[in-house]
Amino acid sequence: MGRTNANNLPEHLRRGADGAFILDFRTTLEDGSKKRVIKNLGKIPKVLALKIRDKIMTDQAEGRYFKSKVLFSRAAEGFLEYSRSRKRSHKADARTVALLVEQFGDRTLDALTLDAVENLLNRIRPMGPKGRPLAPASLNRYIACLKSIVNRALANNLIDRNPIRGVKLFKENNVRDRVLTRDEYQRLVEACSEHVAPMVILAYRTGMRRGEILGLRWEQLRLADKVILLEPKDTKTNDAREVPLDGDLVEMLRRVPRVLGCPNVFTRRGRAFSNSKTAFNAACRRAGIEDFRFHDLRHCAVTNLRKAGVPQNVIMSISGHKTDAMLRRYDKVDREDRQDALERVRKMYGSMPGDMEKTA
Repeated sequence: MGRTNANNLPEHLRRGADGAFILDFRTTLEDGSKKRVIKNLGKIPKVLALKIRDKIMTDQAEGRYFKSKVLFSRAAEGFLEYSRSRKRSHKADARTVALLVEQFGDRTLDALTLDAVENLLNRIRPMGPKGRPLAPASLNRYIACLKSIVNRALANNLIDRNPIRGVKLFKENNVRDRVLTRDEYQRLVEACSEHVAPMVILAYRTGMRRGEILGLRWEQLRLADKVILLEPKDTKTNDAREVPLDGDLVEMLRRVPRVLGCPNVFTRRGRAFSNSKTAFNAACRRAGIEDFRFHDLRHCAVTNLRKAGVPQNVIMSISGHKTDAMLRRYDKVDREDRQDALERVRKMYGSMPGDMEKTA
């Protein structure tokens, strides 16, 4: 405990005029300068004051009490190193971090505040596509990235506390509820160019993601076995997956022309398709289909599989969904399902005796 002072308290601990315990000591900073620290512990029990004193003096002796101030930009660089080595979305992270550094780069991490984060969100909210405000899900990506940067700094012992722990995510309402009717699907396929139609059909029938289709290579096709083999590097979840094919899909893929020297299945003008969005949206306009995205074809596939009576675990194996909750977001229950449910009960039990007479 060390020497005692005139108040019969351990060294560096004394009482103020109001009876509160005060910790008073000098420490040496990293630049060699001296700093006097006076910390009011309040009117607390002596036992607690002694514990706090011992903890602070130990931290001070081991160089943990005063840490160098770390700039947000330095913490952001560390996060990007992690993102590049661990995340497939590192390019998107780099764009998000660039905006965060523009806002907070010169601040120290411990100077971040909840109000500063809200200021950032208000600044970027109007920056959505076509002049529209950013959706809650988009704003949440900035918040999540910011939290990741601070949490990694905390894990690396660059700071002692999380200054933005109280920042909350926005409530998202981005669940899509759009599937094509049979007529819409037929019109869409007919409106697609010869390059896009096979991709649309494959997505509609199997639920493959757009990235999986655009990156599909000939070596992944096992047409004799009626399967597509997706490696971990090909999927969003980093899990290998086997996608089944029916006879129609096998014949369709056999008709897709190969481009010499290009490993990709789907090409345009001799090169791998890099983005199908423009061509797909144009096909939707020609077909008179509104509020429909390429990813919604995945919803269609999952819904069609469920309506065909395919067990849920088999659907998840085909689509690559890892949780029941996520699968339910893609499986859309419509009016036809609800009406069919009542018809099944009627067929199972028949009309109850006297039902029609009572309602006549």
